[in-house]
Amino acid sequence: MGVDLEKLNPEQREGAAHLEGPLLVLAGAGTGKTRVITYRIARLIESGAAPDRILAVTFTNKAAGEMRRRIEELAPGKGALVWAYTFHSFCARVLRQHHEALGLPKTFTIYDQSDQKKLVGESMKELGLEDQKSKASLYVSLISRAKDDLLDAGSYEIHAMTSIDQSRQIAAKIYRVYQKKIDAAGALDFGDLLLKACQLLRDHAAVRQQWQEHFTHLLVDEYQDTNHAQYVLTKTLAARHKNVCVVGDDDQSIYSWRGANIRNILEFEKDFPNAKVVTLERNYRSTGRILDAAGLVIQHNKTRKPKKLWTQAAPGDEVRVQELPNESEEATWVVRRIQDEATAGRSFKESAVFYRTNAQSRSFEEALRRARIPYKIVGAMRFYERKEIKDALAYARVVVNRRDWVSLSRIVNCPPRGLGTKSLELAEAYALEHGLSFVDAVWAHGQIPGLSPKAHGAFDELTKTFESLRESVETLPAGGAMALILEASGYWRWIESELETDPEAAGRLANLQELLNAVKEYDDRQKLEGRQTSLSTYLEEIALQTDLDAYDETQPAVTLMTVHLAKGLEYPVVFLTGLEEGLFPIGGGNATADDLEEERRLCYVGITRARERLTMTYAATRRLFGQVYASLPSRFILEAKLFAGSRGDVRPSAVPGTAAVRASVAGFRNGQRVKHPQFGRGVVNEVSGSGETMKVTVRFDDGRVAKLLARYAPLEPA
Repeated sequence: MGVDLEKLNPEQREGAAHLEGPLLVLAGAGTGKTRVITYRIARLIESGAAPDRILAVTFTNKAAGEMRRRIEELAPGKGALVWAYTFHSFCARVLRQHHEALGLPKTFTIYDQSDQKKLVGESMKELGLEDQKSKASLYVSLISRAKDDLLDAGSYEIHAMTSIDQSRQIAAKIYRVYQKKIDAAGALDFGDLLLKACQLLRDHAAVRQQWQEHFTHLLVDEYQDTNHAQYVLTKTLAARHKNVCVVGDDDQSIYSWRGANIRNILEFEKDFPNAKVVTLERNYRSTGRILDAAGLVIQHNKTRKPKKLWTQAAPGDEVRVQELPNESEEATWVVRRIQDEATAGRSFKESAVFYRTNAQSRSFEEALRRARIPYKIVGAMRFYERKEIKDALAYARVVVNRRDWVSLSRIVNCPPRGLGTKSLELAEAYALEHGLSFVDAVWAHGQIPGLSPKAHGAFDELTKTFESLRESVETLPAGGAMALILEASGYWRWIESELETDPEAAGRLANLQELLNAVKEYDDRQKLEGRQTSLSTYLEEIALQTDLDAYDETQPAVTLMTVHLAKGLEYPVVFLTGLEEGLFPIGGGNATADDLEEERRLCYVGITRARERLTMTYAATRRLFGQVYASLPSRFILEAKLFAGSRGDVRPSAVPGTAAVRASVAGFRNGQRVKHPQFGRGVVNEVSGSGETMKVTVRFDDGRVAKLLARYAPLEPA
């Protein structure tokens, strides 16, 4: 029995039946692209194509394995012969086969990110850059990105010379030394797999012709996520037969920050002028109303291929929009709705909560723990398990209990104090010899033989800091104590000093601020209940809350994740949270047009994960950097036409609209009294920018401060 294409809809069938020549399949969310891919490959095999001359490239090993399984079902005995790989695994296979051409040992090692970081650290030491050791992650990232752009060490050095970014110039020096070390070790990192494969095909004509001739058909999934190296590989391998099929959705291109180039899919027809284009628009996942919301949002993007998702399914429930007073109430409200779903018979695993940044998980984690609802975080650590949070709590625990040697060991040289491995080993040896704990040895550092004056000074400063903190926090509430600890320890300043050089520093700082928010909320909650609060009582509560024995992880659990990680997944019930200007989209009025388009694509991805019910939430106020700021609903809510009079629970006055824009035309001035329908009356403190980018900072009479985009802010003269 042949491959039955009648099981496909007309558009899917059109894509699966196109066997020769270039093909672009624009597959909207939930339109069944995997069926098209697998049926097309099975149909190729049925029509006489050799399965071992078909290359299908995916972005995960799991997806590659699943593709092989499905093809084997359709083409028994042959499907398993198809080359189904990730780009990196395919390149590794090619490089092992042709290792001699590049002077590589056949048994070359592939280094992971931790190996890279260690090697970068050694390179920095050789270059006398030990003072920048904390930036190793940044330089790993810059070197990896350079390789994805097909820049070897020499090329990147020339490239960096023209850059005003000093970190790129330093990275270029590190890259040269790093590459010598990795080459000497007979190893490749992930970036090398792509870079050296491209170099191999470029510089060795016989090898290039061999592979171009071998693969009669090439298929690339998730083409909108390809970087420059992957783009070059695709074009090179397809140059002989031109039988290249790329599948993807430009509306789901959300990884520019890691090198993905949306132009690869948008300009496919320029690379292959005679390409056939098939657009999949029939959605098999979501209700009509969910698709309507997604379509209304994404149509505001100018850089896209036109497409409109539709379904034969029922319209379904209204898409709900809910305003909450703050992020804590937002989390509590969402958890109550999850409980309602459970009461109605749904499993917890059918609900998912999405947010824009990892730091937002904290309030949802706490609300779920209070409700005794099991949850899991996809692709990220639990809030209280993140390094910077564990470091901060370790400081607090030593302040409260000096005998806590585990906590002291964690942060004794964090931030770096010049206490090297030798100094710590001498302290540990002294403790062992005299029957002391590590803590006691640190406090008695003056008695440790062999310690350098620098080490003595570092230990002395550390112990004095802890003694001073112990006295200071005794009379402070938990929030004040934690803030003082982060300041006096130098930990906050250390993270803050890395903002301009370490791409991860901003996230760590946001998490620390979330910790301070959590402690302040604890203080407020205890005060309302008439209880005294202290650092020790807070640490006890946290210890009890984070006890993972509270629930069985094998049981169905609510899923928490960033919107980025939700791509490719689906859930019956989705809560898309934190939809506020400046948070989602990040940057708000300060973002570039390209940034806003990517944020909009990210929102589209979030919306289209929902099968049956979608709820979008935002907080009227959010605690940021120790202050409570007023928030405005995201422009995406407006674009989706989700406001009173249409659907949802948002009050018209709370949504940026044309009336607000008209009201802002006249402009605002410092000292002017204004009123806001949601936040009340206040005074303009600052006006910056002009036209569409004008921002107005208002201090409201209740003490709240808000920085508002004038074109969206429903402000009027008071």
